[in-house]
Amino acid sequence: MNQELKTSNNLVTLTKEMKEAILASPFIALTSVSKAGVPHLIVVGQAKNIVNDSQLVFGVYKMETTRQNLAETGCLQAAVVSGKVGYRFTGKAVVQNDEVILSIEQVAALL
Repeated sequence: MNQELKTSNNLVTLTKEMKEAILASPFIALTSVSKAGVPHLIVVGQAKNIVNDSQLVFGVYKMETTRQNLAETGCLQAAVVSGKVGYRFTGKAVVQNDEVILSIEQVAALL
């Protein structure tokens, strides 16, 4: 499963199973990348919200390197695992006030 259904704005529409895995995952790994191509991995708590079935919202606590990377490239991946179900969500992200908003462009099954 490389990509799921696309919305009109070229974003992936999350399935019920994907949303359940996101909401059930106690921790989510976020990886951003700098303009020099250096990845930066952090682990956050649960997603704060799912918006329009195609965006994940995370609360920001510090995240200095992640913020810098998103300002430079906007590239972000989120890895979610719940039981024997897992997904990698890839797309563009922005920091708005105290939130990181990931617009999901691709989904890959991990497990």
